[in-house]
This record gives sequence, C-alpha cells and structure tokens, in this order.
Amino acid sequence: MKNQILILLVFIALGCNVEQTEKEEATFPELTGKYIGQKEPGLTAEIFAPNIVSTGMSEINACFSPDYTEFFFSVIMPDRKFVIMFMKYDGAKWSAPEVASFSGIYSEADPFITADGKWLYFVSKRPIDSLQNPKTDWDIWRVEKINGEWANPEHLDSDINSDSDDIYPGLTKDGTLYFSSGRGGGNNRDIYFAKKNGSGFEPSVKLNDTINKYWEGDIYISPNEDFMIFRTYGRPEGNGLYITFNNDGEWSIPQNMGEEINKTGGEFCPMVDPDGKYFFFTSSHFIKKEEANEKLTYQKIKDDFINSYKHPGMGKTDIYWVSIDIIENYRNK
Repeated sequence: MKNQILILLVFIALGCNVEQTEKEEATFPELTGKYIGQKEPGLTAEIFAPNIVSTGMSEINACFSPDYTEFFFSVIMPDRKFVIMFMKYDGAKWSAPEVASFSGIYSEADPFITADGKWLYFVSKRPIDSLQNPKTDWDIWRVEKINGEWANPEHLDSDINSDSDDIYPGLTKDGTLYFSSGRGGGNNRDIYFAKKNGSGFEPSVKLNDTINKYWEGDIYISPNEDFMIFRTYGRPEGNGLYITFNNDGEWSIPQNMGEEINKTGGEFCPMVDPDGKYFFFTSSHFIKKEEANEKLTYQKIKDDFINSYKHPGMGKTDIYWVSIDIIENYRNK
C-alpha cells in the first residue's frame, strides 16, 4: 500500500511514465543543510522546496524535528485521502520523500514533533474499535521515538478525543496540548488546551470567546505560550490565518495576518520551525497568471491539466515559508 502511494505521488507530480519515474527517483538531487538545501526567505513568503516538497500535488503541514534530521509533511491524494510523508537528513544529504513508517494505510495528517524530539503527534482516521472500522472523524494520536525509530501509534484518551473532529495538535515546552475540536456541534470548531498530567493530560479546557468566537482550527502555539496563530472563518476582518499574543495570561484580540500571508483567505496549517526562524503555512495561491483571452481547445485543457500536476503554484495547496520577523510586525501593532 505504501509503495503504491509513493509511486502514485511521484507519477502524478512529475506527469511522466513509469520509466521516467524510476529515472527521477534515481536522480533525486543532493540537498544539504537544515532547510533541505533551500535559499532562506525574507519578509516575503515563498514556496518551500518547489518540486521537492511543494509540487503539483496538494501539500500541507511542515514539521522539522528539533535536530533538523527529519522533515514531515502531508499530501492530499486525488481521492481526498491524506498521507504523511517523511524525509531524512544523514548529515550529508536529504533522502527523497517517502511515506512515513506509521502512515499510508488510513487517512492521516497534521504531524507535530515535541521540543524534546521524543513524541510525534498527528491526526488519523484509523480504527479504534474491535471491528477495525476506519473512523469517519479525525482523532489525535502520537508515536514515541524509541532507539531512533518511531514506535507504534497510540490513541489519546477520550477527554482529548471526541466523537467529532479533533485536529491539529501542538504542544508547548511544558507539555500543554493545544488542539481544535468540533465537539461543540453545529459544524463549528473551537480551540481547546489540556495541561500535562504525567504521561497523559488533564481534562481539556475551551478558550474563552476572545478566541473562540467564530470557526477556529489549525493552531500553532509557540513553545513559551506567548503567541498563537490559528485558522478562522467568518470573522468580519476576513478569513485565513490570525495571530494573538498572551499578555499575563490573557489572549489579545486576534489580528488578521494581512495580505502578506492571507492572499486567498483560505490559508491554513501554521507552523514555526524549531529554531524559531521561519514561519510556515499552506496556501493555494496562484503564482502564475493565466492568459485570460486564450482560446480553449482540447490540447490546452489537456496541457493545463498535466501542468497543474507538474508544478507548484498552480492553484493546489503548497507549503510557503517566510522570516519569523514578520511576527514582530504584528506584535508591535
């Protein structure tokens, strides 16, 4: 199953036949450095790792291990199934993306690695009942790193997970878990947190209506819990990613991150790298302008379809990154 997924990913993204695919896999570029050989951006958001991570497929999430030897991201397959992908850095070069050891059978996404590198949290629709029926809603799971390998996934307890979607886990340095849940009903989502309690968590608490006023999902919580970025719908200031700051235990009124980030209003999956240098997010922003008056022909439709799977920035979701200095611009407003 995993090999089939990987072949399909490469096949569609490259828009080529099997022989070409094998050739591309054999000639994967030698990429070095903590950011997969990419030129680091400034205050203008850029596509991350084009044609390596961000391709013509729909990619979301961006998750580095604290030592920058592993990188995880998620891909939305054409059948709307989600799969978590993995790259490894051996100190000399990065490996080509492949399906993560714990993923590839059920729909899974939203990887997050704790500050100590010991746990990776993610969401999944894998079964939790004795009949092994896949779930219809998302639950939060985690895997522990043991002897350098990710062990078997474990399901978080029932106070964290509900009968509705529970998504996008993130943890502070002291182990407080933040996540989004639809348990309030009405096709809504709100942000919750749960304090660490031994190897588990205390009962989850819903943030007040300074934050939970509309539809809130996809949370990035800073390690020191001093700022939070989340996705929202329905706010008068527009949709997309918002930022709020923690002032003596009180969250500030969320700010729309503006056109620098929210180019479409559908931006999501916020994340900051472990060193706190770059802000990552996902967008479906077009970076190429189409010729509006060009005559539609069968060949053009065919070529556009193939090209849409060969290049990033063609309207599917890609991963973007930008200097963390942009955060200070919002803090000073």
